[in-house]
Amino acid sequence: MKLGDWLDERTGYRAITRKFVEATVPGGARFAYAWGAALGIVLLLEAVTGVLLMTVYSPSATTAWASVAYLQQAVPAGWIVRGLHQFGAQAAIVLAVIHVGYAIVRGAYRKPRELTYWLALALVGLVVVTALTGNPLRWDQRGFWGLRVETGIIGTVPVVGGVLQQLLLGGGTPGHMTLSRLYTLHTVVLPFLLGAIAAKHLWLSRKHGPALATPADAVKSDRYFPTQAARDVIVAVVVLGVIGALTYLRHGAPLDAPADPTSDYPARPEWYFLALYEMRKPFPGKLELIATVVIPGLVVGYLVLLPLLDKKADRGVMKRLPLLVPVGLFGVAAGVLTFASMRTDAADAEFGKAVAKAEAQGAKALKLAQEGVPPEGALAMLRNHPETRRVALFEQHCASCHRMGDLGPPKGKDTAPDLTGFGTKAWAKRVMEEPDHDMMFGKTAFKGEMPSMTKPPADPEAAKAFTAMNPADLDAIADFLAVQAQGKKGEGLPGEKLVGQRCTSCHRFDGKTDDEDSLAPELRGWASVPWILAQIEDPGSGKTYPKGAMDPKLEGHMPAFKEKLSEKDQALLARFVQEQAGK
Repeated sequence: MKLGDWLDERTGYRAITRKFVEATVPGGARFAYAWGAALGIVLLLEAVTGVLLMTVYSPSATTAWASVAYLQQAVPAGWIVRGLHQFGAQAAIVLAVIHVGYAIVRGAYRKPRELTYWLALALVGLVVVTALTGNPLRWDQRGFWGLRVETGIIGTVPVVGGVLQQLLLGGGTPGHMTLSRLYTLHTVVLPFLLGAIAAKHLWLSRKHGPALATPADAVKSDRYFPTQAARDVIVAVVVLGVIGALTYLRHGAPLDAPADPTSDYPARPEWYFLALYEMRKPFPGKLELIATVVIPGLVVGYLVLLPLLDKKADRGVMKRLPLLVPVGLFGVAAGVLTFASMRTDAADAEFGKAVAKAEAQGAKALKLAQEGVPPEGALAMLRNHPETRRVALFEQHCASCHRMGDLGPPKGKDTAPDLTGFGTKAWAKRVMEEPDHDMMFGKTAFKGEMPSMTKPPADPEAAKAFTAMNPADLDAIADFLAVQAQGKKGEGLPGEKLVGQRCTSCHRFDGKTDDEDSLAPELRGWASVPWILAQIEDPGSGKTYPKGAMDPKLEGHMPAFKEKLSEKDQALLARFVQEQAGK
C-alpha cells in the first residue's frame, strides 16, 4: 500500500484538500479579500515566534529585562525573532482594522453575517489587548511607563476601572505579580481566545461567503485555488516583507534601559493608543472620563450596532453612505489625533532631550549587560555600575542647583555656578572677568564678594582707583589654575607667582591669605579631584572655602555631603565632575 493511500485511509486528507482546492469565491477573486488571509499568516507568525521567545524569557522583575537583552544580543538570530514578533504584532493590528473596515464598506455585517462581523470586531479588540499585554513583558522603560499610562486610562473607567487595574497590576505599582499576570494572559488566555474566535470567524466566513456588492456579482465566481489563493499569497508575502524589513532596519525590536519606577522617563503609550492619549488633553480632572470612556464607548457601540441599524441587504454603498460617514469620521479623527500627538512631541525640545537621554541610557544598559547581569537584576546593574551611578549621583545631589552640560535644571533655573567647563582656562578667565554673571556666582549668596579683574566697579570713587589686570597676566593666572585642575602643581609657571602677588589679598594659597575674614576659596589644587572631593565632603572645612562660607546667614550656600554620601560615592562624584566639566 502506498503511503498516500495509507494516510488517506486514516485521515481523509484527500477529501479535505479537494474541498479546499475546489472551493469557489462568489463574485470573483479580489485582492481585497486577502487581508483576512494575511492577518491569519501574521497571527501564525506571532504564535511561532512567541513560542521561541518563551524558551528564553524569564517573567520576573529582576530577570525579565536581562533575559530579553540576552536574547537580543547573545542568542543566535534572537534579535530577528524579537523583531518579527514585535513588528508582527503591530502589523496584526493594522491588518485587523483594514479587514473590519473593508467588511463595513462592503456591508458584510448584514444578515446573515452579523455574528461573523461581531467576531471580527472582537478579533480586533483581542489583537490590541494581546499587544498591550506583551509590551510590558520586556520590562524596559518604554514598556513599564507605557503600562502605567495605559492602566491609568483603564483606572478612570467608573465602577470596574479600579478593579481591572488592580487585577492587571496585582498591586499599587507594577512588579513581580504584574509580570506573572501579564505573561499568563499573553501566552495562554489571549492566544486561546484569539485562536477560538479566529477559527469560528473563518468557518462562518466560509459558510456565508463574501458579501456581494451588486446582485450581478452572484452569477460569477472563481475557484479559490489558484486565483484567490495567489492573491492571498502575494499580499501575505508583501506584509511579511515589510515586517522583515522593519526587523532588519531596526536590528530587531528596540529595548530601552531596565524599568525604573523612580525615573523621569518621558512616558507615552504605543502608537495605536496615541489618539486616546491626545484626546485626554482637553478634558482635565473628572472630565477625563469623556475622553477615556464616553467617546470610545460611543464609537464601539456604534460599530457593534451597525448590523441592527442597516438591515436592508439590497442597499449599495451610496445608499448606506449616511451610516458609513460616522465610521469614516472615526478613522480620520483617530489619524489626526495620532499625528497631532507625534507632531507635538517632535516640536517639544525638552521631550526630545528626554528621549535622547533615555536612548543613551538604554544603549549603556545593553553594553553593561554584555559583561553580565548580577542576581539583583538589571536595574541594580545599571544603578551600581560606576559609569551610570556617577551620573545618577550628580542628578540626585547636584543637578537641582548646578548645570553641567546637558545635566541640571533648564538654563535660567540654576541657582549655583554653571559647572560646564569648570576647571578649564576659559572658566577661570570668566570668573575673573565676570564673577557676578548668572552662570558664575550671580545667583548665589557670594554675589559681590569678588571684584572683576577687568571691569571697573560700579562705585565711582572705587572706579577711579581701579586698574584692569593686564591681559597677559590674566592668561597666565588662568593657565596656572587650569593646570591645578589637572592635579599638577604647576611650579615655576608665571601664573604661580602672579597668584601669590595678585590674589592672596582675598584668596588662600597654600593656606595663606592677607584677609582671614575673606570667604574666597583656596587656589592651590583648585578644581582638581581632591579639591572637588573636599568641597563635596564639607565646603566649610577650610580645604576649599573657609568655615565662614557655611554661615547660616549666607542663605543658599552649598551643603556638606559627608553625612549623606558614602566615601566611595563622594570620590565617584568628584572624579565625574572633574572629568565631565572639563569636556
